[in-house]
Amino acid sequence: MHMSLRNTLLASSSLSSFAFVSGSPARQRAAEAVSYDLPLTWSSFGFLSSHMSLGTPPQQITTFVDWTWISQYVFTTTCHGVADKPFDCFAKEQSIFNQSQSSTFLDESYLYPSRTWNPNHFFFYEDLTVDYASDIGVVGPSSARLTIQTADFQFDISDAPYPLTGVYGLSPVFKADNRSMQSPFYQAWSAGAWPEPFVAFHYCYNGSVDTTKSTCGGYDGLQTLGGFNMSLIDGEMSWYDIVFFTDVNEIDFEYSPPIYNYWTLQLTELSLGDKVQALNKSRGAGAIFDHASYGRGAPLSVNAYEELISISGATPIALDSPPNNGNQSFYEVDCDRVEALPPIKYRFGGSERPWEIVPSNYVETINDTCVLNVRTLGDGDMIAGNFGETFAKDKYIVFDFEKLKVGLADVRW
Repeated sequence: MHMSLRNTLLASSSLSSFAFVSGSPARQRAAEAVSYDLPLTWSSFGFLSSHMSLGTPPQQITTFVDWTWISQYVFTTTCHGVADKPFDCFAKEQSIFNQSQSSTFLDESYLYPSRTWNPNHFFFYEDLTVDYASDIGVVGPSSARLTIQTADFQFDISDAPYPLTGVYGLSPVFKADNRSMQSPFYQAWSAGAWPEPFVAFHYCYNGSVDTTKSTCGGYDGLQTLGGFNMSLIDGEMSWYDIVFFTDVNEIDFEYSPPIYNYWTLQLTELSLGDKVQALNKSRGAGAIFDHASYGRGAPLSVNAYEELISISGATPIALDSPPNNGNQSFYEVDCDRVEALPPIKYRFGGSERPWEIVPSNYVETINDTCVLNVRTLGDGDMIAGNFGETFAKDKYIVFDFEKLKVGLADVRW
């Protein structure tokens, strides 16, 4: 059930009561603290990295790097509340973090009770149950004790192994959030293990001008932790304040109990080329930064998608493997007309600067067929879009954990 209009608008206009980062900037930086370009590999789940470890001695973990999760979540040996019986829940090949083999693992259930979300973004209507603990997390040069979420599976997922050991959450931290709700990056920065409160994203997508992905060291992307790379920025960085957007938990990431920690900007204008599209702003228009599965496809309102279909002369197509997981129909266009299609343009937070997705970046070639890679959310002119891989092409994205801002710039390839 949707929140009332009045409550939604009040919440959207009262960010200051929620969003100032707990702590603030005067922290002692460790002398050796430096930034780090975390290499990312694209997968059907999102961007993965195997360049992390947890525990003592360190156990390497393959981690899904997620802009929208609130902590560090790891698969452990716990299944149905019983430790050291993982394969009652997992496939035998599943990579897990074995907490009993770490001498620095500490149970923190006395500080933070176990928590269950149902529904949730990961397992939908199966319980996402976590216990709380802490251990030593290492990412590149950073080493810090982190409060983490340890999985306590209440159902069987033994059909096939996941290609990951857990989730490295990078959601923003609000004033009232204790360590059970804090990104591992934020915790490490607060402890002085990172020099700056920034994380930055650079996407070396297939089809970019950087055909060898040299700017990403040969990887599919870089998630820079503790700073950002000025050499990758073409022109100036534009900064935008995030907003507290309650509808995100009603129509996008549906959690019970709700989660509202998202890098969300106010979307003030949506255009197809120079033709401005109607936006239903009575309930807000949100741009949620999310580069996992929900972030694939150009975010459009339902009505703007219909307009694009009309402009492009697109025709319906049935796909076994669509380019994104949106709950909408897909359409093909004449491949010879792609460059004549309009760019999709967005303005955020009242700024006059438009950010666009060019046609070659929102049309996907699937089996020699050109398909509109658009993802709709909401209804009519209402939009709460996920701005991820498709939007990030040719853009440099920075999150400021101290000032709670999103920075955008063009990429200098």
